[in-house]
Amino acid sequence: WSFNLAMTFGSILSATDPVAVAALLEEVGAPPRLKTHIAGESLLNDGAAIVFFSIFSEKFFYELGIEHFGEDIDWAAGVSLFCQKALGGCAFGILFGIGIL
Repeated sequence: WSFNLAMTFGSILSATDPVAVAALLEEVGAPPRLKTHIAGESLLNDGAAIVFFSIFSEKFFYELGIEHFGEDIDWAAGVSLFCQKALGGCAFGILFGIGIL
């Protein structure tokens, strides 16, 4: 396995599901605020997994050598893409949140 394939696969596996944790917290009578924090943390993990998947899958597809498939992304461009997608997603969410209010 190459590094890019391992990171692509790892980004798929890293997404978490808070349903089991939420059910356990409900059983033990945890405060609603704790459940909100866990759901928010899960959303953050899922967002990071999507960003990492998009970056490392492009690098892996480029590594395969298929013409016009994938992109050679260096570390500086990868960090830039991560910040762009992560901050852009936050800005998009805030704008939608303001629109709902």
